[in-house]
Amino acid sequence: MKKIAFVGEAVSGFGGMETVIRDVIHAFRADTPTVTSKMFFFCRDDRMDKGWLEGIDADYTFSNHKISFLRRARHVRALARWLREEKPDVVICIDVISCLLANRARQKSGLHFPLFSWPHFSLDHKKHAECVTYADYHLAISSGIKQQMIARGVPEARINVIFNPVAPKNTVIPAPAAGEAPTFLYVGRMKFEGQKRIKDLLDGLAALEGPWTLHAIGDGSDFEKCRRYASEKGIADRITWHGWQAEPWTLVQRDIKRVSALLLTSSFEGFPMTLLEAMSYGIFCISSDCMSGPGDIIVNGVNGQLYPPGDVSAFTAALSGFTRQPPVVDPATIQHSIHRFYIDAYFENVKAILRHATETTIQ
Repeated sequence: MKKIAFVGEAVSGFGGMETVIRDVIHAFRADTPTVTSKMFFFCRDDRMDKGWLEGIDADYTFSNHKISFLRRARHVRALARWLREEKPDVVICIDVISCLLANRARQKSGLHFPLFSWPHFSLDHKKHAECVTYADYHLAISSGIKQQMIARGVPEARINVIFNPVAPKNTVIPAPAAGEAPTFLYVGRMKFEGQKRIKDLLDGLAALEGPWTLHAIGDGSDFEKCRRYASEKGIADRITWHGWQAEPWTLVQRDIKRVSALLLTSSFEGFPMTLLEAMSYGIFCISSDCMSGPGDIIVNGVNGQLYPPGDVSAFTAALSGFTRQPPVVDPATIQHSIHRFYIDAYFENVKAILRHATETTIQ
């Protein structure tokens, strides 16, 4: 295996998916310099932020045609030409619609290579999820997404659950000292309802008795709506809104310094990297047990606590332990609890999966 191509629609450039893709490409470069990795994007315009692609070879095809059939046909032709030029040994699609486009481009190019799907979001909440079946093999980032693939007709034998990687940390972010008020943390997009359910976060905190503070890091279309709602609930003075941060964990270490727990109230996820990032610093996490991801990461009482999605009373009950008698947590134990998600173990697993696919004849 000498060349890997990552193919997908243009992305924002600011999400966890971009971080994972970048880290995997850099891991290949550092571990196996003989293997080159390239990216190919289907774009409607040139607005994608490319900062995350620094040092990564990427090509693009553009079409803003309003008729999807014609737009996709142009993308397929462009990708087929690119495939004939690059001759990759394996192609990995980073979203579901790209599985369809890459499959058609492979046929058009006349080349033969294994085609992987690597979706980073819940299939139950994505358009064209059935297109995942156009891939030969599948990289599932959670147990939940594996089940969603199976429900759409993907053979279980063709699915590998690989999760997502996180870098181990040499430092910890400690909890507040005994007698200090708990400090909670949220890191993510500001969506009042929908996926992130910031409304649940604020409702749960508003019902919490005793002193506490929240630091909210992130931006989004509902940022001001979330701030107004906090004022309506009478808790605005307890919340610091930091907005979007290029390096959120640097801010946490420098300015916040101590964290009782990271909070996640989502109605669904693909694989919430914010949980792994927090745990890599030894931070306890409280999360909804939503589809999909948190259940793969959190071990109740060891590194965090799960509660039923949408159950604000249960969320408040989980928080109340910190205002009454904070649980005794060992940051080192939390860090060790996610050892299988650390980048070295993850990368060796992915490398073995891809190598096996390139050595196996697709039936």
